[in-house]
Amino acid sequence: MKSKSLKTLQLLEVIAEDRPTSQRELSDTLQISLGLVNAFIKRLVKKGYCKVTTIPKNRVKYILTPAGATEKTRLAYQYISSSYQYFKSAQERLQDLYAELQEQGATRVVFYGTGEIADIAYLSMTGLPLQLVDVVDPNQAGTRFSDFDVQASIRHNAEAYDALLITAAEDHEAIIRDLDKMGVPPDKIHFFN
Repeated sequence: MKSKSLKTLQLLEVIAEDRPTSQRELSDTLQISLGLVNAFIKRLVKKGYCKVTTIPKNRVKYILTPAGATEKTRLAYQYISSSYQYFKSAQERLQDLYAELQEQGATRVVFYGTGEIADIAYLSMTGLPLQLVDVVDPNQAGTRFSDFDVQASIRHNAEAYDALLITAAEDHEAIIRDLDKMGVPPDKIHFFN
Protein backbone atom coordinates (compact mmCIF):
# COMPACT_ATOMS: atom_id res chain seq x y z
CA MET A 1 0.00 0.00 0.00
CA LYS A 2 1.36 3.42 -0.92
CA SER A 3 2.34 5.77 1.88
CA LYS A 4 -0.22 8.37 0.73
CA SER A 5 -3.05 5.82 0.91
CA LEU A 6 -1.87 4.64 4.33
CA LYS A 7 -1.80 8.20 5.71
CA THR A 8 -5.26 8.82 4.22
CA LEU A 9 -6.54 5.68 5.96
CA GLN A 10 -4.96 6.72 9.25
CA LEU A 11 -6.45 10.21 8.97
CA LEU A 12 -9.92 8.84 8.17
CA GLU A 13 -9.65 6.50 11.17
CA VAL A 14 -8.83 9.41 13.50
CA ILE A 15 -11.70 11.47 12.03
CA ALA A 16 -14.04 8.48 12.52
CA GLU A 17 -13.33 8.63 16.27
CA ASP A 18 -15.61 11.70 16.20
CA ARG A 19 -13.78 13.87 18.69
CA PRO A 20 -12.56 17.45 18.41
CA THR A 21 -8.92 17.57 17.37
CA SER A 22 -6.53 20.11 15.97
CA GLN A 23 -4.37 19.75 12.91
CA ARG A 24 -1.34 19.85 15.22
CA GLU A 25 -2.70 16.84 17.13
CA LEU A 26 -3.30 15.08 13.81
CA SER A 27 0.25 15.94 12.77
CA ASP A 28 1.63 14.40 15.97
CA THR A 29 -0.61 11.33 15.73
CA LEU A 30 0.22 10.62 12.08
CA GLN A 31 3.86 11.74 12.38
CA ILE A 32 3.65 14.01 9.35
CA SER A 33 4.13 17.74 8.96
CA LEU A 34 1.40 20.21 9.80
CA GLY A 35 1.35 21.42 6.19
CA LEU A 36 0.85 17.88 4.95
CA VAL A 37 -2.05 17.37 7.36
CA ASN A 38 -3.61 20.56 6.04
CA ALA A 39 -3.20 19.35 2.44
CA PHE A 40 -4.71 15.94 3.31
CA ILE A 41 -7.69 17.56 5.06
CA LYS A 42 -8.34 19.88 2.10
CA ARG A 43 -8.20 16.91 -0.28
CA LEU A 44 -10.57 14.85 1.90
CA VAL A 45 -13.05 17.74 2.09
CA LYS A 46 -12.82 18.33 -1.67
CA LYS A 47 -13.53 14.64 -2.34
CA GLY A 48 -16.47 14.71 0.07
CA TYR A 49 -14.93 12.27 2.57
CA CYS A 50 -15.23 14.64 5.53
CA LYS A 51 -16.75 17.93 6.56
CA VAL A 52 -15.31 20.60 8.82
CA THR A 53 -17.47 22.33 11.39
CA THR A 54 -16.58 25.00 13.94
CA ILE A 55 -17.08 24.35 17.62
CA PRO A 56 -16.62 26.73 20.58
CA LYS A 57 -13.20 28.12 21.50
CA ASN A 58 -12.03 28.49 17.89
CA ARG A 59 -11.74 24.74 17.42
CA VAL A 60 -12.90 22.66 14.50
CA LYS A 61 -14.39 19.23 14.34
CA TYR A 62 -13.91 16.91 11.40
CA ILE A 63 -16.92 14.77 10.54
CA LEU A 64 -16.66 11.62 8.46
CA THR A 65 -19.24 11.53 5.67
CA PRO A 66 -20.83 8.33 4.31
CA ALA A 67 -18.48 8.62 1.31
CA GLY A 68 -15.58 8.93 3.77
CA ALA A 69 -16.73 5.83 5.65
CA THR A 70 -16.85 3.93 2.36
CA GLU A 71 -13.36 5.14 1.42
CA LYS A 72 -12.04 4.20 4.87
CA THR A 73 -13.44 0.69 4.44
CA ARG A 74 -11.93 0.40 0.95
CA LEU A 75 -8.51 1.58 2.15
CA ALA A 76 -8.64 -0.72 5.20
CA TYR A 77 -9.39 -3.69 2.94
CA GLN A 78 -6.55 -2.65 0.61
CA TYR A 79 -4.18 -2.35 3.58
CA ILE A 80 -5.14 -5.76 4.97
CA SER A 81 -4.84 -7.35 1.55
CA SER A 82 -1.39 -5.88 0.84
CA SER A 83 -0.20 -6.78 4.36
CA TYR A 84 -1.40 -10.35 3.89
CA GLN A 85 0.34 -10.61 0.51
CA TYR A 86 3.56 -9.28 2.07
CA PHE A 87 3.24 -11.79 4.91
CA LYS A 88 2.68 -14.73 2.53
CA SER A 89 5.58 -13.69 0.29
CA ALA A 90 7.90 -13.22 3.27
CA GLN A 91 6.85 -16.55 4.73
CA GLU A 92 7.58 -18.36 1.46
CA ARG A 93 11.04 -16.78 1.19
CA LEU A 94 11.75 -17.68 4.81
CA GLN A 95 10.66 -21.28 4.26
CA ASP A 96 13.20 -21.50 1.43
CA LEU A 97 15.91 -20.00 3.64
CA TYR A 98 15.03 -22.33 6.53
CA ALA A 99 15.16 -25.36 4.21
CA GLU A 100 18.63 -24.24 3.09
CA LEU A 101 19.76 -23.82 6.70
CA GLN A 102 18.47 -27.28 7.60
CA GLU A 103 20.33 -28.79 4.63
CA GLN A 104 23.49 -27.22 6.07
CA GLY A 105 22.73 -28.85 9.44
CA ALA A 106 21.75 -25.67 11.26
CA THR A 107 19.40 -25.97 14.22
CA ARG A 108 20.21 -22.99 16.48
CA VAL A 109 19.44 -19.52 15.12
CA VAL A 110 20.05 -15.96 16.33
CA PHE A 111 17.96 -13.06 15.01
CA TYR A 112 19.48 -9.62 14.51
CA GLY A 113 16.55 -7.19 14.50
CA THR A 114 13.17 -7.13 16.21
CA GLY A 115 10.73 -5.61 13.72
CA GLU A 116 8.01 -7.06 11.55
CA ILE A 117 10.45 -9.29 9.67
CA ALA A 118 11.55 -10.87 12.95
CA ASP A 119 7.92 -11.52 13.87
CA ILE A 120 7.28 -13.25 10.55
CA ALA A 121 10.58 -15.15 10.78
CA TYR A 122 9.69 -16.41 14.25
CA LEU A 123 6.20 -17.50 13.22
CA SER A 124 7.65 -19.23 10.15
CA MET A 125 9.92 -21.33 12.38
CA THR A 126 6.93 -23.06 13.96
CA GLY A 127 7.03 -26.80 13.40
CA LEU A 128 10.57 -26.77 12.03
CA PRO A 129 13.58 -28.36 13.72
CA LEU A 130 15.06 -24.89 14.24
CA GLN A 131 15.41 -23.16 17.59
CA LEU A 132 15.76 -19.45 18.22
CA VAL A 133 18.50 -19.10 20.82
CA ASP A 134 18.94 -15.33 21.03
CA VAL A 135 17.70 -11.99 19.71
CA VAL A 136 20.04 -9.05 19.15
CA ASP A 137 19.05 -5.47 18.40
CA PRO A 138 21.20 -2.66 19.83
CA ASN A 139 18.32 -0.18 19.36
CA GLN A 140 15.87 -2.36 21.32
CA ALA A 141 18.21 -3.82 23.97
CA GLY A 142 16.42 -4.49 27.24
CA THR A 143 13.01 -4.98 25.62
CA ARG A 144 11.32 -8.32 24.98
CA PHE A 145 10.85 -10.32 21.81
CA SER A 146 8.61 -13.29 22.48
CA ASP A 147 10.28 -15.10 25.41
CA PHE A 148 13.66 -13.46 24.86
CA ASP A 149 15.33 -10.45 26.42
CA VAL A 150 16.69 -8.48 23.48
CA GLN A 151 20.45 -8.07 23.70
CA ALA A 152 22.67 -5.22 22.51
CA SER A 153 25.24 -7.67 21.14
CA ILE A 154 25.89 -11.38 20.68
CA ARG A 155 26.15 -13.07 24.08
CA HIS A 156 27.31 -16.46 22.87
CA ASN A 157 30.46 -17.64 21.20
CA ALA A 158 30.17 -18.79 17.59
CA GLU A 159 29.79 -22.44 18.61
CA ALA A 160 26.55 -21.70 20.52
CA TYR A 161 24.58 -20.97 17.33
CA ASP A 162 24.61 -22.26 13.77
CA ALA A 163 23.20 -19.27 11.90
CA LEU A 164 22.50 -15.59 12.43
CA LEU A 165 19.55 -14.26 10.46
CA ILE A 166 19.44 -10.52 9.85
CA THR A 167 15.80 -9.66 10.49
CA ALA A 168 16.29 -5.89 10.47
CA ALA A 169 14.70 -4.12 7.53
CA GLU A 170 17.46 -1.66 6.71
CA ASP A 171 21.08 -0.58 7.00
CA HIS A 172 22.52 -4.04 6.41
CA GLU A 173 26.01 -2.67 5.72
CA ALA A 174 26.21 -1.12 9.21
CA ILE A 175 24.86 -4.35 10.71
CA ILE A 176 27.54 -6.38 8.92
CA ARG A 177 30.21 -4.05 10.34
CA ASP A 178 28.72 -4.48 13.85
CA LEU A 179 28.60 -8.26 13.47
CA ASP A 180 32.22 -8.27 12.31
CA LYS A 181 33.20 -6.32 15.46
CA MET A 182 31.24 -8.86 17.55
CA GLY A 183 33.24 -11.67 15.98
CA VAL A 184 30.41 -13.33 14.08
CA PRO A 185 31.86 -15.56 11.34
CA PRO A 186 30.68 -14.31 7.91
CA ASP A 187 29.59 -17.82 6.88
CA LYS A 188 27.02 -17.84 9.71
CA ILE A 189 25.32 -14.61 8.57
CA HIS A 190 22.16 -14.97 6.48
CA PHE A 191 19.87 -12.34 4.99
CA PHE A 192 16.15 -12.32 4.59
CA ASN A 193 15.62 -11.33 0.95
